[in-house]
Amino acid sequence: MAQSTPDTPRLRVIKPWRATYSPALSVTAGQRVTPGRVDDEYPGWQWVVAANGLGGWVPAQIVAGGTITEDFDTTELTVVPGDSLSPLAHRLGWSRCRMASGQEGWVPDMCLAPF
Repeated sequence: MAQSTPDTPRLRVIKPWRATYSPALSVTAGQRVTPGRVDDEYPGWQWVVAANGLGGWVPAQIVAGGTITEDFDTTELTVVPGDSLSPLAHRLGWSRCRMASGQEGWVPDMCLAPF
């Protein structure tokens, strides 16, 4: 794992978040899913269910006619105030981050602040 440097962006957890469901859903481009409702609390996210019955929230823009258009992993992190995270991606009010332990997952932006 790369060492943190002063130029490496970091995020600080300011509000706790508990991962909302387990196991997480991981989908791949071309995979067929059953689309469900769009989230009212986090606009742009859509519930989908894979053939194995596992469901999860994915960006609605990657669901086209019941087919996933890009790989996506719905894993969330459980974090507490004071945790330091490395941002990896950002989407629709959520940031995909890496913890010092190497664990990766999504955290709502409302729980994060820049260092």
